Amino acid sequence: MFMAIIVTLALLLLVFFILRKNSGAALLAMIAGLAAYEIFGIGFAAQLHEWIPSWDQWAIEKIIYFVLILIFPILLYSRSGKGGLSGALRLVQAVAFALILTAFLAAPLSEIFSFDSLSRDIASIIIANQGFIVIAGLIGAYLDILFCRSV
Repeated sequence: MFMAIIVTLALLLLVFFILRKNSGAALLAMIAGLAAYEIFGIGFAAQLHEWIPSWDQWAIEKIIYFVLILIFPILLYSRSGKGGLSGALRLVQAVAFALILTAFLAAPLSEIFSFDSLSRDIASIIIANQGFIVIAGLIGAYLDILFCRSV
């Protein structure tokens, strides 16, 4: 897939910039979803595979991952209030939210789609720096919740 990571990041950035909502709670939900997946998700997928052996365990793991990391946080984001940020700060918030979501989706997307060399390089850089991205997301989420009031 041609430049899958860049296209994903650009689409997410556009959507989050246009929607202009507070993202703090959704960022925390994403990070909580990642922690829940790492603690319980793989074991739960194995248990589901035992109950329903016709389903592929890899597919079950990816479904659980996408539900915890993508679906629940996006639902929370869609229900959040309008953000009070404007101008450059609004752009920074949209970039941060899109970058964090792309960082969490880079590994599973690379397993689902065939990446070109540029997307593989970008995905490997994002995956290698995922810890720093998570810390930056936590800081941004807390600042968003503490200082940005809904309009």
